[in-house]
Amino acid sequence: MNRKYIAVCAVLWGLSAGVPVQAVTSRVGAADDLGVGVQLGQPMGVTGKYWLSSTTAVDGFMGYHFNSNFDIHADYLWHTFSSFNVSDGRMPFYFGLGGRIFGGDDSQFGIRFPFGVSYLFPSQPLEAYAELAPVFKIAPGLGGDIDGAVGLRLYLNYLK
Repeated sequence: MNRKYIAVCAVLWGLSAGVPVQAVTSRVGAADDLGVGVQLGQPMGVTGKYWLSSTTAVDGFMGYHFNSNFDIHADYLWHTFSSFNVSDGRMPFYFGLGGRIFGGDDSQFGIRFPFGVSYLFPSQPLEAYAELAPVFKIAPGLGGDIDGAVGLRLYLNYLK
């Protein structure tokens, strides 16, 4: 477990240290913005997000749950920027619909209903987020689960 934590911290540091960043005149959250990063929690691994418009995006994830099952999921997300007022940056609330596939000892397929809040930094191409995602398990049997995580994404199209 400590090795995974150290590896995740090293990736975060590598993404943010020593990378020249141009001044961001338009904030993250526009069509064609692409962010990649790490997610910690249940599950933990790598994440990506692609904005389709100023209010919709798709995200994807690959990593592991604490029970050692490999997790891959993808979601379609809707954002609202009127939920939280912050003086710097933007803080949208979001919700969505997606699918989750487990591989490993407990292979399964389920439908995700993620919701959360993001913070889009005012002068850096970064997004921090916290998310909960109830999961309706469909196969091999019916059931329920919940994912919960925090993450950080770096938006590549703002790097020089």
